[in-house]
Amino acid sequence: MHAVIQLAEYWAVAFVTLGLAVVLLNIYSGLIGNDLELLTAGKEAAIAAFASLVEATGLWLITSYVPSAMRAMIFPVFVAAVIYKIAHFQDWSRYDVFMLLIFQAAITFIGISLVYGHFQSAIVILAAFAFFLVVIGSFLKDL
Repeated sequence: MHAVIQLAEYWAVAFVTLGLAVVLLNIYSGLIGNDLELLTAGKEAAIAAFASLVEATGLWLITSYVPSAMRAMIFPVFVAAVIYKIAHFQDWSRYDVFMLLIFQAAITFIGISLVYGHFQSAIVILAAFAFFLVVIGSFLKDL
């Protein structure tokens, strides 16, 4: 497969998962009473596009040149977290950035499980993620 096509596919998946994570995090934050400050839709899309490009480039480099080093994906994910923290410097805490990455990871894992036909795995991941959100939400509501 041509490298540019593969990078574009990774970028599209990363953009969709990151955009969906921002939307779901906003809904979740509203449910638990946390005030998540978002910028305009265009600015959020631009931030998501840039952060997802960093993630996609990291994934493409790792899968192309060192496929056995998938734990190196922590660096592009960390850079994406820093991008979001800088973009929302005064508005977001480290908790919000961490939750965004957790949402993106859960969406990605559920999507991969569904694409490859592992429906039981998708249900288990979804149930574990929902349990995690309920526990975190109960702690945050008590504060």
